[in-house]
Amino acid sequence: MKIELISDDILKKESNIYIKGIKLVNKVRLDYATDKHSSFLVDHDGKIHNVMYFSEKNDMKRWQCDCKWYTLHDKICSHIIAVNLALRDKKIVGV
Repeated sequence: MKIELISDDILKKESNIYIKGIKLVNKVRLDYATDKHSSFLVDHDGKIHNVMYFSEKNDMKRWQCDCKWYTLHDKICSHIIAVNLALRDKKIVGV
């Protein structure tokens, strides 16, 4: 499955969240991947967050996270940013 990364312009829109995402890049790992979706785990100060990518969904709903920020604001969170940056920099194996 090809994962469509979020553009840098959108990722950098929320600068504080973007900086938090940069700090989490090395704490991202692939949980599993199928032909329609992938699951990533992000260790954020000992709490593991699940970021999902759904290839069959449209636009920003392709990326979802189980964190409180994403749930309350329905916006890109630092965990989604971290996964996108890790994928862009090829720090995740198996995808």
